[in-house]
Amino acid sequence: MHRLLRLAGVLAILCSVSAAGAQAGKFYIVGMGTAPDLITVRGLEVIKKADIILLEQPSEKDYWKGFIGEKEVIYCPHGARVGLGLDPKDIQDPDMRAIVEKNARHREEAVAKIRKAVEEGKIVAALEGGDPMIYGTTFYLEMLPKDFPSEIVPGIGAFQASSAAVKMSPVFGYDTNSVIVTMDDWPGRMDTNEKLMATQTSLVIYSMNLNYPRLFEQLKRNYPASTPVAVVSFAGERDKEKVIHSTVGQFLAEVDYKQLPVDAHTILVGKFLEVGQARHDALMGAKRDIERVHGATPTK
Repeated sequence: MHRLLRLAGVLAILCSVSAAGAQAGKFYIVGMGTAPDLITVRGLEVIKKADIILLEQPSEKDYWKGFIGEKEVIYCPHGARVGLGLDPKDIQDPDMRAIVEKNARHREEAVAKIRKAVEEGKIVAALEGGDPMIYGTTFYLEMLPKDFPSEIVPGIGAFQASSAAVKMSPVFGYDTNSVIVTMDDWPGRMDTNEKLMATQTSLVIYSMNLNYPRLFEQLKRNYPASTPVAVVSFAGERDKEKVIHSTVGQFLAEVDYKQLPVDAHTILVGKFLEVGQARHDALMGAKRDIERVHGATPTK
């Protein structure tokens, strides 16, 4: 009897150790930064323990090969987002309906693979350039159950990398204190760029499919012609990063925008590019600081 009890105890301990050592599955979306050496420590740790890597295109496997190594790779194309939220049955044009149906299959297949792998105790990491929360791909989480084990690891995006490249902070606009991150207009959009420009605050414009003549006609109607503009290409990539300075009034004449790298540049607009951290309300700020420190307004 004592031997049986001891044996049962050993088996219980072994089962406990085995359960503790079993890896719990989880799905990660990892921001990879705008250059391979801008990945975060947390992002690197996730990739190291990942069993499966999810990418948007084969070229990314080569670009991030130093991190991926020989890990299993699956793909879901970037264009799979097109048609998200539409019911194919509501689309009359057969060509458009075919595109929406194809992209829906891509999304469903990717989510099914993620779900199966995680339920088997595997770690799946979807790698995304820049920061996934600014024009990145996160629809996987919307299609998975709400309690599905998942985490987003933020990255250094084009907004941060471009600001670093010009060495000026967009939140300091002399008489403004905010930044609008936007991209080109499209039919049916409510917050069109012209409406956003009415505030004359700092702008960070992502360049996907950007219509430059239209954009700068809008800027000219809302900003003084002397307002500084900077274009940052390949933000964060030490050997490729390039900054071009101009103004709202002179940009189209001075900058050969057709030669800018497609989808690899960002436009920054605003007073912050010249004034730095100087403030229109600097005197009021000084008065408040003196009152805070000394408890009273200084006398003459």
